[in-house]
Amino acid sequence: MELGLDSIRRGTVVLVRLPRDKARPAVVVRSDLLNALSYATVLPITSDLQADVSLRIDIAPAPSNGLHVPSQVMVDWPQTVRLSDMGQAIGRLDTVTMRTITRQMAVVLGIGSNTIRD
Repeated sequence: MELGLDSIRRGTVVLVRLPRDKARPAVVVRSDLLNALSYATVLPITSDLQADVSLRIDIAPAPSNGLHVPSQVMVDWPQTVRLSDMGQAIGRLDTVTMRTITRQMAVVLGIGSNTIRD
């Protein structure tokens, strides 16, 4: 897929090199309402599977998502990167997976939690 403002939509899997990390796929989680911005929040995807990390979402490889090996979305490590630092878009995650990601992100960000600490 060609990388452009229109192709960077929520659920798109892109290649990205995060600071102090290797190049890896990541899924865009930024709202499509913000698609005019020059940056986006992404969740890295890893092939180093961790069974004991509850905030990782399993993804099976498929032509639609562009992944070649079983992987996990690292919901516990959101990153905001400039579009110019992203490589090509390689696929998209399905609606069910994106709903799961949204629920897990609410946990990570404390959205909906009644606990506020001073």
